[in-house]
Amino acid sequence: MNNSEQYRTKPGEMLDSICHQYYNGRPGATEAVLSANPGLAKLGAVIPANTIITLPVLAAPIDDSQVLWD
Repeated sequence: MNNSEQYRTKPGEMLDSICHQYYNGRPGATEAVLSANPGLAKLGAVIPANTIITLPVLAAPIDDSQVLWD
């Protein structure tokens, strides 16, 4: 099941800013969005207004914290 969302860019928006806001700064988000949108990187740093971008659902982050004692 694909729960991705579609996002329409506004004038002057950049992909890293969109990803930072949508995914709350989660590592790997920009790369995931680029993978879900072939050709998006060719549009340049400032994405043209009204470009539709697929924002995929990211896998849950890995909890790599360690409990040393209870």
